[in-house]
Amino acid sequence: MSKTIKYAVNGALIFGIGNALLNALKQHQRISDNPNLEFDWSELFKSAGKGVLAGSASGALVGGVMDLQNASKEPLNTSVILSTVVANMRLDRNNPTYKKMSSKADQLISKIEINFKNQLGGHILRIGSTEDNTALSNDFDIDISIPFKPNSFSSTATMYDELLQFFKNEYNDKDLIKIREQKKSIGLIFNISGEDYKIDVVPYKLTAGNKNKTAGYLFVNSDSILGNDSYTKTDIPSLKSINLSPVQQKLLISFKNWKQKYSVPISSHLLRLLILDAYDYNSGKIPRDFTKKILMVAQHISDNIMDRRIVSIENTNNVLTDMNESKKIKIKKACENVIKDYTYHPNTILDYFE
Repeated sequence: MSKTIKYAVNGALIFGIGNALLNALKQHQRISDNPNLEFDWSELFKSAGKGVLAGSASGALVGGVMDLQNASKEPLNTSVILSTVVANMRLDRNNPTYKKMSSKADQLISKIEINFKNQLGGHILRIGSTEDNTALSNDFDIDISIPFKPNSFSSTATMYDELLQFFKNEYNDKDLIKIREQKKSIGLIFNISGEDYKIDVVPYKLTAGNKNKTAGYLFVNSDSILGNDSYTKTDIPSLKSINLSPVQQKLLISFKNWKQKYSVPISSHLLRLLILDAYDYNSGKIPRDFTKKILMVAQHISDNIMDRRIVSIENTNNVLTDMNESKKIKIKKACENVIKDYTYHPNTILDYFE
């Protein structure tokens, strides 16, 4: 829709309703001063009509100017620009802060291995976006998963608590400023050059007698004071099997930046799976152009976020699309805005993903 039509319609509605309200208030005041008077509906409708005419004219004028400016804009090679943007947004492994945090993660793993060597049920793994090359340079955590033997602790709660106490009582680092109990992990927050960075530690207890040697259970902290703590199934190493192509990695980085920039309530994990889902759905007709790939994914999210059931690979009971409807509507609307504005002018894609 052109801005001329859009602004004319919006102006008509705003001015029409506004004028009608003003007239209703004036009439109400007159009736208060003189109770013998009656409310004049024809006067109200005439006032609303004048507002509609004035608003539509003003809106059309403003919209027309914007349409003229839009028509004069030369389309840019947005795919080239966005590829450069992605390269700048992607976390550089040589980033001094990342290298410092990476060293701390390695030291932390070493200390956990020494302290819990008889209870570990496998290799401690670094997982997540920093490991699969999709982390943002301005927003990254380092994630560590720790597998404990089936008989290592009496419960997942004990496992979680003993690891937490180890961090609180025996782990020292001059940059460590906070240890945070989280839903399924323990967050260690470090201050580096005035900025806070986090290492997320995810402990899980392997399942006894299970043919799947990597499956186990996570401790789940209750969301409320009165709620009961629990546990849930997991297979964290399986997450490493979700492989994105280099182009899909670029798409994920672009959409992570978009969700951060516009506060879109969608997890990075769900974005990853929706990108793969979009590729599966559009198999054989994937556009070559990177901008068109972004639009393909945005359209797929918009079409599927309200009704599609998408589960996480590490736990089929973890339904990533199980969120309240208001969040889904916000996600859908955010995608629709990208597509709608691109249709108006291709350069607008840069406003969303640059």
